[in-house]
Amino acid sequence: MATPRTLPMGLHLPGLLTILGEHLYSDPTVALREALQNAHDSCERRRAEERPEGYAPRIVVRFSRRGRFLELEDDGSGLTEEEIGEFLATIGRSYTGELRSRLEVGEQAEVAAAEQLVGQFGLGFLSAFLLAKRVVLTTRSYRPGAPTLRFVSSGGQSYELEPVATPRAVGTTLRMELKASAQALLDGETLARAIHLYAGFLPTPIHLAEEDGEPDEEPVNGGDAPWHVGGDAAAYLDFVRDRFDVEPLALLPLHDVVIAVGDDRFTLPLAGVLFVPPGSVTSLQEWGEVAVYVRRMFICERERDLLPPWARFVRGVVESPRLRPTVSREALRQDELFRQAQAGLEAQLIGFFERLAREEPAAWREIVFAHNDLIKGWSLQSPRLFRAVGDLVQFDTSRGRLTLPEIRAAAGDTIHYFSDESGLNQERLLFEAQGLVVIDASRFAEEAFLKRYASERADVRLDQLRPGAGSLFTLAEGALPQARAHCEQQGFRVRTVSFAPADLPALWIYPPSHDRVKRVQDALDREQVGGPIAELMRDFLVRRTPGRGEVAPVLHLNAASPLLQELERRGAASPSFAPALDIVLQAARFFAGKRMSPDESRAAFTSAMASLAALLAR
Repeated sequence: MATPRTLPMGLHLPGLLTILGEHLYSDPTVALREALQNAHDSCERRRAEERPEGYAPRIVVRFSRRGRFLELEDDGSGLTEEEIGEFLATIGRSYTGELRSRLEVGEQAEVAAAEQLVGQFGLGFLSAFLLAKRVVLTTRSYRPGAPTLRFVSSGGQSYELEPVATPRAVGTTLRMELKASAQALLDGETLARAIHLYAGFLPTPIHLAEEDGEPDEEPVNGGDAPWHVGGDAAAYLDFVRDRFDVEPLALLPLHDVVIAVGDDRFTLPLAGVLFVPPGSVTSLQEWGEVAVYVRRMFICERERDLLPPWARFVRGVVESPRLRPTVSREALRQDELFRQAQAGLEAQLIGFFERLAREEPAAWREIVFAHNDLIKGWSLQSPRLFRAVGDLVQFDTSRGRLTLPEIRAAAGDTIHYFSDESGLNQERLLFEAQGLVVIDASRFAEEAFLKRYASERADVRLDQLRPGAGSLFTLAEGALPQARAHCEQQGFRVRTVSFAPADLPALWIYPPSHDRVKRVQDALDREQVGGPIAELMRDFLVRRTPGRGEVAPVLHLNAASPLLQELERRGAASPSFAPALDIVLQAARFFAGKRMSPDESRAAFTSAMASLAALLAR
């Protein structure tokens, strides 16, 4: 039997670059972020390894419209020829990551230095080819006697490396000769915005320069957020106003989280700010998202999984050196540290809201009112939040927007509501005529909120008012015989009843299954479904509509109506009887608020207009 051979794996670099550009990074401009990160880490590496006296790191970003290049120059540690081969030209190996691992097990000052290093995966330099067709890197290491070296690559399988006769200062200059698709970055304002987004918190100042001009005196990046310098409440407020362009209702500066693991405890560094914006709209403008920074470097703008799911009325910025980015560094790995940060944020947020409810009830009430509909739904996921908002949220009622305590004060401990979202106009009118304070609970999660509220209070009873509820009507079997006979002759199902208000002569009451059957029938008529699904839908119609008895509406004639009483007095022989009664029936059909097909609507309108014309002709 032949001995198996051990052979090396091949790497096709152009193919890897295609994967990076088309699949790993969502936006090619993140290559600028990676280049800024490398320059910053080079400065931090020099500070940690050489420890030069009076060292003040600096990065200059230079752009040339004429030369169509973007250049980053730093006065960091630089690279030796060996380091270029081992780290710059070796995909997946990161000097920064290895340096951080060494520093993290050192003295306190070394651990602090490790927290300033951003790089991790050894792919950052490779990402330059997302923007550049050719990369030229000129570098000189801080190590004594190190030469100046020039590295040139066009993204192929090889690179050029040569010494430079004229030595440069310690540090590195990365020139990216841009592809046509990346030349939008050669606009000064666009470039400044990108630098501020990606590296706004980096402590190393980044200066912008055009062509051969002098760098701007003021750095592009601000350097510090309030949590970096122990800022007060006013500093956090100014930060949120500037970063998000809103006037927040409340602010929560974040603090570290102590995590218990068995008998051990460790601290998860967590900083930033959460705030409640001035308003939200269910589904259309929900928040629950944070911008994330790791070691001061921007990762993503709208991380939606870090905050608890019930906090869809909260926004903010979160920073932690322990959160771990994905390889693309545009999202976070949802690992154990991520879940611990989630738990820490939730505990801080709910504790903050409970404190507001106790100590600043006016401020808490303003928050609840501003996000009323959203809070009602999402508070069902958090018992502590539910208890904090249960007596504050408002509901639309027959007497305006009221809280549940206000409703109970007006109507006692029975809370009346309806949740059928169809036929609301006529049902609301009927309920109000009974003198009830009735909640319209037809929107998202409101019925569930009411049920939770009642379940936690032994003295509260819920009463769901349904369409056609018997309590709304008094049977009047022998009343209006002529009107009833006329309607039955047209094939309508009819009840003669008395109800308030008396000036409402007739109502069409539809069973709950009507809308569901109507939607299924419409879908089949329009051939929107086919195959087995269509067969199931047809079977549903057969079972739900035998003789149409289950879904056909019932016409309720109001025996207390003066109008119907007058028509009954005139009698069926009167020329005005049939057209007037038809107008009443068609008006009741439109008032019911049910969906009608275009043909049904046209027929109802035509019938009403014909009846009106007949009356006018008398």
